[in-house]
Amino acid sequence: MSGSCSRRTLLLQGAAVFTAAAAPAPNRAAAPAVPADGGSGDGEILGQGNFRYRAHRLWGRLDHRKYPVKDCHGISGDRTGRIVLLTNDTHNNLIAYTTAGGLLRAWENRFPGAHGFDVVDHEGKDQYWITDHTRRLVSVCDPDGRELLHVGPEAVKSKYPDLSSYRPTNTATLPDGDFFVSDGYGSSFVHHFDPQGRYISSFGGKGDAPENLDIPHSVWIDRRSGKPLLLVCDRGHNALKWFSLRGEFLRSMDFGPLEIDDEPVAALPCNVAPFHGYRGGQFDDHLAIACLAGMVLILDGADRVVSAIGGMPPVYLDGKLQQPENFNYTFNHPHDLYVDSAGAIYVAQWGSNRTYPIKLEAL
Repeated sequence: MSGSCSRRTLLLQGAAVFTAAAAPAPNRAAAPAVPADGGSGDGEILGQGNFRYRAHRLWGRLDHRKYPVKDCHGISGDRTGRIVLLTNDTHNNLIAYTTAGGLLRAWENRFPGAHGFDVVDHEGKDQYWITDHTRRLVSVCDPDGRELLHVGPEAVKSKYPDLSSYRPTNTATLPDGDFFVSDGYGSSFVHHFDPQGRYISSFGGKGDAPENLDIPHSVWIDRRSGKPLLLVCDRGHNALKWFSLRGEFLRSMDFGPLEIDDEPVAALPCNVAPFHGYRGGQFDDHLAIACLAGMVLILDGADRVVSAIGGMPPVYLDGKLQQPENFNYTFNHPHDLYVDSAGAIYVAQWGSNRTYPIKLEAL
């Protein structure tokens, strides 16, 4: 997410949030930013069942005068074992850490609207896929910043009479080189491109039908069933939605209304990360979902919430998930996340006082 806004505006509005001026207020259900005893809250135990974590709030902390961040929008791991952060501060759009939180490198200054970040293994080499909603582009770079592919707004000019309504937020790639781009801060379409960045088709768009989208914040290829599907974090509808690779709506998972009795409540799913290799691979069909309303939700292979990290234990009544409720000292606005093979979760946050990433250590 970009910009800052009131909590109510954040929950109830769409693209207009990016021009709001007030700072975000705390979650209705959230604990204070620090404990009442004045401590840092570092080391808080969060989550339930097989997914309990100790939070390390100071894990990614650096000297902000040398390595500033505005919003920690994206985070991922690369082939070398580095944890790489994407921030929209052009002093250092990319910051690489060790898993222990040590600084390895800070570089890049080309992406004022840096938002979406994925590390893709392409023929044994890392590609950094960076989506910039301010410049309205997708830039594919090698780890040293050499640009390999540039897909600007002109690629969708046949779809948009006014290119100012195109503000891409994230990408998802296929093995054949095709990729999808979510227009999360623009017109709420998901676009399909070929490996050269040529436009193929679109689906979604604003509306209230199941196949419509409202702030498709991120897209991710879900391969858990053996048949690849496109999973969309439909933040404006407070839902996850699955589509075929042709854009056919298949199913959704609803996290409840955005307000109850005129009070804002939500999960606001933003980004997805899989588990790979954790505890011998027994959780490889599980997903972690970064939720802007102050928590991380863990889904099992049947897409049931089995842990609310930073929230009250998940409750199902008659098979239906009840409204997730956050309560923690650790999170403000989780925006993206990455899970390593030890089950540790690294969380990047938007609108959180320019703080650095948080590490969740698996217990």
